[in-house]
Amino acid sequence: MDWELNFLYELSQRGVGDDSMSWLSWIMAIFTHAVEGGLIWIVLGVVLICFKKTRKCGITLGVGLLVFALLFNDILIKYTVQRIRPLYNLNYPIESSYLLFNLENTPYFINEGKGFLGLFEIPGKDSYSFMSGHSFSSFLCATIVFAYYKKSGIACYIFAIIVAFSRLYFGVHYPSDVIVGAIAGVMLGIVCYCATKTVLDKVYSSLSQRKKQA
Repeated sequence: MDWELNFLYELSQRGVGDDSMSWLSWIMAIFTHAVEGGLIWIVLGVVLICFKKTRKCGITLGVGLLVFALLFNDILIKYTVQRIRPLYNLNYPIESSYLLFNLENTPYFINEGKGFLGLFEIPGKDSYSFMSGHSFSSFLCATIVFAYYKKSGIACYIFAIIVAFSRLYFGVHYPSDVIVGAIAGVMLGIVCYCATKTVLDKVYSSLSQRKKQA
């Protein structure tokens, strides 16, 4: 058996497939649901934009989510690689069926196609696995927040780690999807911060000069 699928199979046996671990499944569901569609990061970005002192960070988060999380990963990378999720791996039908069975029978997920506003759904067969969007967007945003506010950034990194683990816990991503997503998130988070900050500094400087001249 593929080592990644074997890891997910063993984790599922001891996690979401074990009734005695329902408390952990509940916690993991909260974290994984919070990042569906980048929800919590979008909300954070909007809140930060509303305040002058944190506006640059909020704008940078918005740029990161739009350019890197959506366009780069969710559209370019996923549809280029087209890696099938472990839930639907036909090379290992028994193990994949086991992962899907556990996910469908946990009370913390709504079955495929029945989520509210596209949230809280079991990923469908037409959604791809590489890279993990949850992991990528979370580490991307955590890196951006850390670049502006160290203490808050550390909290965001802890949150991102739990989110990444939740994707493995529920068997919706391979370990390599999560690992590469996290590394890419950090790297592109730095790129996004540097590029956006440079542009914003120039814009703010130009606006400041205009005000002085006026």
